[in-house]
Amino acid sequence: MERNLSKNGLINALALLAAGLGVAALSHYEKSLTASVAAGFFLVGFLVALVSWFQMRLALREEAERLEVESLSTSRGDSALFSESAAETFPARRAREQFDRWLVPAFTVLLGALEAVGVLWFYRELREGADPVSAPEPTLALAGFASIGLVLFLLGKYAVRLAQLEDSRLLRPGASAVLLGALLAGVSAVVAVCDWLGFPKYDRYIAWVLIGLFALVTVETLFALIFEIYRPRVRGKAIRLIYESRITGLLGQSGGLFSTAAQALDYQFGFEVSDTWFYKFLKTRLAWLLLVWLGILTVSSCFVAIDPGQQGLLERFGRPVEGGVLDSGLHLKLPWPIDDVVRYDTRSLQSFNVGFVPDPEKEGERTLLWTRPHYKEEFNLLVASREQQAAATPGDQTVPVNLLTVSIPVQYVIRDVRAWAYNHANAGDLIERIANREVVRYMASVDIDKIMSFGRLEASHDLQALIQKKADDARLGVQIVLVGLQDIHPPVGNKQLRVAAAYEEVIGAIADKESKVLAAEAYRAETLPRATADAARKLNEAHAAATRRSAMAAGQAAQFNHQLAAYNAAPTVFRARTYLDTFATAVGPARKLVIGPTNTSDVIIFNLEDSIARGLLNDAKITDPDKK
Repeated sequence: MERNLSKNGLINALALLAAGLGVAALSHYEKSLTASVAAGFFLVGFLVALVSWFQMRLALREEAERLEVESLSTSRGDSALFSESAAETFPARRAREQFDRWLVPAFTVLLGALEAVGVLWFYRELREGADPVSAPEPTLALAGFASIGLVLFLLGKYAVRLAQLEDSRLLRPGASAVLLGALLAGVSAVVAVCDWLGFPKYDRYIAWVLIGLFALVTVETLFALIFEIYRPRVRGKAIRLIYESRITGLLGQSGGLFSTAAQALDYQFGFEVSDTWFYKFLKTRLAWLLLVWLGILTVSSCFVAIDPGQQGLLERFGRPVEGGVLDSGLHLKLPWPIDDVVRYDTRSLQSFNVGFVPDPEKEGERTLLWTRPHYKEEFNLLVASREQQAAATPGDQTVPVNLLTVSIPVQYVIRDVRAWAYNHANAGDLIERIANREVVRYMASVDIDKIMSFGRLEASHDLQALIQKKADDARLGVQIVLVGLQDIHPPVGNKQLRVAAAYEEVIGAIADKESKVLAAEAYRAETLPRATADAARKLNEAHAAATRRSAMAAGQAAQFNHQLAAYNAAPTVFRARTYLDTFATAVGPARKLVIGPTNTSDVIIFNLEDSIARGLLNDAKITDPDKK
C-alpha cells in the first residue's frame, strides 16, 4: 500500500504540472487574468506535491530499513551491530532526519519568497494591464478549463480519500493542491462563461480575489515558519508539515472549514476544539445558518433606496430595463445578481476645469497677480491679436497670435440619465474633451484685447452655447449651467515672466490714463456748473440792486412831494413834527435817565452831550422820599 501512496503522490505532482501548463496556455489564448493567477497556484502546488512525494520516498526507505533491521535482529539475535544507537546502521533514517531538519525549512523559505514574488508580479500586471476583452472563441477555453477541472477533481478526491484511509500526512498536501486546482479550473470556466455571455469585466474582479487569496497563502507560509520555531515538541506526536497550507486544505479537502480549523488549533495549542459544544453545534447547524443568512441577504437585496438628488438605472443581467429610471425613494427589484441599480447624481452641480489643475494649497489666496502662478498647472492657449495683424508689414514673419493663460470652470447637470449612462463608455471624460476642444477653437478666433477686458461676459455665453451644442450632438444628456472665465492673464513662467510684467505695466498705464481722464472730466463737470451758477447769481443780485435803488428813489421823490404839500398847509406844525420825529429816531437807541427833584420847579433839561458813564449809575440807589 505504501507503494501506492508514493505512486499517487508522483501522479499528483505530474497532474498539477500538466494542468498548470494547460491553464497557462488557455489563459494566454483567452487573455484571462483569472486563469493566469490560477496558473501561479498550480506552480506552487506542483512544488509542494513534488517535495511531499520526495519526503514520502525517504519515509518509505526508512520504513523498509527498519523492517530489514528488525528481520536481521530477529534471525541473528540482538547485537550491538544492530543497536539503534549505531548511526551507521540506519542511513535512510539519518537522511530523512537531515531532510526534515534542513531541507524542509529551506524549501519553505524558498516557497514563501516565490509566493511573494508571484503576488507582486500578478498585482503589477493586473494594475497596469489593459481592460479585459472578449476572446475570439471563449467556448474553446470553457471546454479546456472544464476538462482540466474534471480530471483534477477525480484525482484529488481519490488522493484525499486514500490519505484519510492510510492516515498519510505526506500525501495530504499534494491531494489538497490537486483539489484546489480543480476548484480554480472551475472558476476559470465560470469566467469563460461570463466572457461568452458578454461580461468580460468580471475576469478582473475574480482575478483580484485570487490575488488576495495568493497573498493570504504567502502570509500563512511566513507565519508557519515563525510558529515552527516556537512549536512545542512532543515525543511520539506526528509533526505537521510546515510547507502544507491550511488554506489550501480548507478549500480542497473534504474535511471542511471546522475540521481544518479544529485540527490546526489542536495541533498548535493542544486544545481539543472538536470536543466543545460550540464546535458541535456549528458543525450540525452550519448549513441552516448559512441558508438563513443567504436568505436574509437575498431578501435585503430586493430593496433599493435612491437618495435625494439622485436617480438610479435598473439593470437586469447587466442590461438596461425599459423604463427602469428610478427617482429618489424606496423601490423594489429582483434579488442580486439578477437586478442591479446604478446610481447617478442628477440634481447636483458637477464641475471640471479647463486650462488649469487646481492646487489645494493656493485655493485660499484672494489676491491674484499676473506675475505669480495661481494653480498647480496652467496651460497656454493661442489667442488672435488684431494689433499685430494691423502692424504687420509686407514680408513680416510676425504671427498675428498671442499666448494666453485662462482658468475656466465648467458646471453642468445630468439632464437625461439614460443617455449619460449608456450612449458613451465614459461620458464624464467626453464632456471634458468637448469643452477643451471648444475653448481652444474659440480662443483662436477672439481678439486678445477684447477677451482680457470687456469681452469676458460675451465669451462666457458663447462658450456655453458652443459646448452645449456639441454635447447635444454627442447625445450626452447634460445641461451646461456655467462657463466662467474667472482668470485670464499672460503666460507665467521663468521665460514668460517678463511678458506678464510688461502686460501688467501696460495695463497699469492704461488704468492710470483712464483715471486721470475721468478725474479731469469730474473736475470739468464740477467747475462749469459752479461758474455758471456764480454768474447767474451775480446778474440776479445786480438786477435786484438796480430795482431796489430805482424803487427807493421813486419813493423818496413821492415822499418829498407829499411833505411839501404838508409844509405848505402848516409850516409850524410840520417843522415841529419833523423835529420830534427826527429826535425820537436819533435818541431811540440811547440810554435815558430821568431825575425828578422835589425842591425845584418843573424844569426839563435835555443834555444831548456825552452820556454819563454807565459805571457811575450802576450802584446808585434811588429812594422815594414819601416812603421814609
